[in-house]
Amino acid sequence: MYQRSFLLLQGVASPFFSELEKALNDAGAKALKINFNGGDLLSGRFFSTALKHINFRKEISELPDFYQKVFDKYQISDIILFGDTRPVHTPAIQLAKQNNINIHVFEEGYARPYWVTLESEGVNAHSCLPKDPEWYLKNNCQTDKKCEEAPYKLAIRGWHDIRYHIAKSLLKPLFPHYRSHRPDHFMREYWGFARRFPSLWLYYNHKSKKQIETLLSSDKPFYILPLQLNADSQIRLHSSVDSVTEVIQVTIESFAKHADKNAILVIKNHPLDPWFSNYPKIIKQATEENGLHSSRIVYLEAGNLDALLKKAKGTVLVNSTVGMTSLGLGCPVIALGKAIYDMPGLTFQGLLDDFWTQATPANPALFQSFYSYVIEKTQINGGFYNQQAIKMAVAGSLKAFQLKSKTIAQADDATATTHHPQKTVNGLLSE
Repeated sequence: MYQRSFLLLQGVASPFFSELEKALNDAGAKALKINFNGGDLLSGRFFSTALKHINFRKEISELPDFYQKVFDKYQISDIILFGDTRPVHTPAIQLAKQNNINIHVFEEGYARPYWVTLESEGVNAHSCLPKDPEWYLKNNCQTDKKCEEAPYKLAIRGWHDIRYHIAKSLLKPLFPHYRSHRPDHFMREYWGFARRFPSLWLYYNHKSKKQIETLLSSDKPFYILPLQLNADSQIRLHSSVDSVTEVIQVTIESFAKHADKNAILVIKNHPLDPWFSNYPKIIKQATEENGLHSSRIVYLEAGNLDALLKKAKGTVLVNSTVGMTSLGLGCPVIALGKAIYDMPGLTFQGLLDDFWTQATPANPALFQSFYSYVIEKTQINGGFYNQQAIKMAVAGSLKAFQLKSKTIAQADDATATTHHPQKTVNGLLSE
């Protein structure tokens, strides 16, 4: 009987990949994990005798030969990784294609919350999702997947991240040649979070709530620009802009010249922004340079966008999950980067200068078919950080791999009568 052999590469900073490796073994497959730094080594229960690990400690230039030897020695049938643009992953993907090895790429969910992404070959700009709107309309895609609420706490995610980076630092002598794919040092990021999060709790959450209430009670039209992270590969690798600052400057300039004179541009910071850039100062400068009155630009440091999206005239972004939410709520979208949903009938296909006056909502039938297909083919109910969410994601991943874990099957039988709050895909769209 054919036994599949999985090679797990670098995962998210949490125990998810280690738990997935255990489940693969439990399901009768072979599983092997590669560690590139101390965080990878200590991110899960590495000491379990059920897990097999190899530490890669050489220069990155030696990765192709290393991967080929591992593929051959362990007869690898599938590789699993998180993020397809990391330097340690690109040679593995190229070789896997040459060796007819299945490629499984995890990412944060296209349709958050409560989902994670699992695609073959690649994600985001490398996704294999059809880009033809007529295909979706013709097939009228549907899904019967249920969405069970997956626990998520930022504090737990933060703890996993801290633990990962501490292990990476302490065990650096074991991995002397490793270089992170992230452009900023983790200590710099932590210092940014240490400054920002207390300010959110003590001041900005309340201020942003008041700003949103004012916008919703006003009769003035407004547009939304949700900011992304400068470290995001969607900014660095999959767009024509160099930074979030450039996105702000380009958008404000176009808005000043072409939007209705009574319109407002709402700029919302990313929830995990580490405050490297002084966006209020950058926005103020761009506003003055383009002759805009300060009242026409509203900057939100925090707050939930859903209520605003229901009333907004449009959303401008590079490639963000906010785009999917906007489309589902009937808010027109223009994507400045390479988004999976950027196609005629969903997003505005013209120039940004024309978006302010010519944007129209997505075709509801097209969006419903597209969204259902994305959920059915690429989304796993669960999460990467909380214990229960990880269990859900592992179970869904095994199903996607067409495997069944004995442990999970027994747990499902034991909890079959337990009530779990669930939402259908259609229910999520209507919220």
